[in-house]
Amino acid sequence: MLMDYWIKKFGTDMKIGDNELIAPDAEMENSSILFRGKGNILFLAPGVHLNNVVIKFLGNNSVVYISKSKYPCAFQVNMFHDSVFYMGENNSINGKKAVFQLSEYKNIFIGADNMLSYGLTLRVADPHLIYSATTKERVNPSKSVYIGDHVWIGQNVNILKGVRIGSGSIIAGEAVLTKPVPSNTTFGGNPAKKLKEGVFWMRPSVHAFTSAHTEKWQRHDGDEFIFTNKNTYSFATIEKELTRLAHTQDKLTFLQHLPKDKNRFFMDVDVNKSQRKSGKSHFFNWGKK
Repeated sequence: MLMDYWIKKFGTDMKIGDNELIAPDAEMENSSILFRGKGNILFLAPGVHLNNVVIKFLGNNSVVYISKSKYPCAFQVNMFHDSVFYMGENNSINGKKAVFQLSEYKNIFIGADNMLSYGLTLRVADPHLIYSATTKERVNPSKSVYIGDHVWIGQNVNILKGVRIGSGSIIAGEAVLTKPVPSNTTFGGNPAKKLKEGVFWMRPSVHAFTSAHTEKWQRHDGDEFIFTNKNTYSFATIEKELTRLAHTQDKLTFLQHLPKDKNRFFMDVDVNKSQRKSGKSHFFNWGKK
């Protein structure tokens, strides 16, 4: 019989049944963690402050990796067997919790400096089975979801299995996203389609703007939020490594050594080209001699 372990507070490193919680200098507030199963690892980077967060390990051998954020970031993670949930640095989630559903050994990966509005739902499965009436073969396999850096996702967006979103993109409110999104591109609608390309966005909110603010922000000459194909590292490479690595500790070590380049998660307008492109070979050699 499986034992439920609910965590409301923690020390630095804890063994929870046959699971591990690694939390150097992390804090919890209005949050809870459930371990059910074995071989799971929760890693909270130094300085993480969980506020209004729920994390549920409902199976075995999964990894949750949460990085520090200077913004409010409320979410719920429900995951089963052999999956990875990764949350990069300085992501923000406005208001109502985002819900991330992981199953059938697939992954959800979210880069850094993303701005997510309320009502976001993200899943890697349909989740029920669909078969071809002709071949009797299953036709709806589960697929991982990857989001790059500095992506703005509007309110009540649904992101479905297999979606990849390149850095710098914008997903309009109420969108249902089923396709890959190139970098610095706006998608919207149900199902979502490309609305505009060659755009970038910034965090300042116009709600309280005066005419002076509007004038000030009419132009921005920097290119810090424009992403290019220099020093990229494909989502396909991450998926390949997370699938190849059998042990949760090896997956955690891999995540701790991800590249930091600005353009790491650039996706070309030719998204197939972006997904074929591999990272530099030395990223494959972390921890190897």
